[in-house]
Parts: sequence; structure tokens; C-alpha cells
Amino acid sequence: MWVRERDVVDYLTVSVVTLLAWLHFPYSTYVYTQLHYWAWWIQRWVDQSPDQAVGLTVVVFAIGGGALLAGIVYSASA
Repeated sequence: MWVRERDVVDYLTVSVVTLLAWLHFPYSTYVYTQLHYWAWWIQRWVDQSPDQAVGLTVVVFAIGGGALLAGIVYSASA
């Protein structure tokens, strides 16, 4: 199944609005604290070892791109 660019923008917009609405529920303090902690941890890790951060980012995007390409090829061949 091919996805149009406009659909992707729509899905991302709905996802962002849903996330923002979810963060405004009564337990948002816990969620905010967790997000703040993870952001702090990632920032500290990147500051301490930027080479590892870049390497991991490249590997994650390569695996994600490979999975996306494999899905496109599989859908096209079906």
C-alpha cells in the first residue's frame, strides 16, 4: 500500500495533537518528569560521547530505512 505525502502529514498532525492532549491529563506530571529525565539522559550521553551517538543514529536509521525498503518491495511484489 502506497502512502501519499499528505496522508503522512495528516497522521503526524493527529499523532502530535493526541500526544499533547494525553500530556494534559492528571497524570501529566509523571509523564513530564519521565520525558524530562530521558531528554536529560540523552543530552548527557551525547555530550559525553558524540561519536557513539552519531554511530547509533546512523545504525538506527539504516535499519529503519532497510525495513521500510523491504516493506515497499514486499508490497510491490505482492
